[in-house]
Amino acid sequence: MTIALPDALNDECLVLKSRMAARAITRRYNLLLKPYGLQSTQASLLFCIGGGGFQSVSSLARQMDLERSAMTRNLAVLQRQGLIAPNKTGQGRMQVFSLTSQGEEKVRRILPVWQKAQKEIRGELGANDWQAVQKALSRMAAIG
Repeated sequence: MTIALPDALNDECLVLKSRMAARAITRRYNLLLKPYGLQSTQASLLFCIGGGGFQSVSSLARQMDLERSAMTRNLAVLQRQGLIAPNKTGQGRMQVFSLTSQGEEKVRRILPVWQKAQKEIRGELGANDWQAVQKALSRMAAIG
C-alpha cells in the first residue's frame, strides 16, 4: 500500500535535515578527535566542565541539552580516562566535576583540533552562510 505524501516532504522535513546535518558534523569532529580517544560530545563536555559555572550534573546536562542518562555515561567515560574527578562537596545529583591535570592537558591538545574543524566548516560554508547557520541553529534550539 502506498500513501500519498506531499512532494516536498523529505526535501523540507526539519527533523530529517537537522539529523542529517548533525550526523555529518558529528562525523567530522569525531574523525578529528579519534586520535585523542574522544568523541565530539565528550570534548564538548570537557570544555563545559573546564569553563565551570554549573552546580550539579543535572545543571550540566541542561546546559548541554543532554539527557541525564547520556550525561552520566559520558561523565563515567571521562572519569575512567582520568580526565575529570568529582569534587568532594557533592554527591549524586548535586555532584560537580572538575578537570584533572590530565584533563586540562587533553583540553589544551584538542582545542586546536576543535578550532580547525570549526575553521574548515566555516570555510566550506562561507562567512555569510556560517553566520546564517549559527543564527538559525540558535533560534531553532530556542523553539524546544
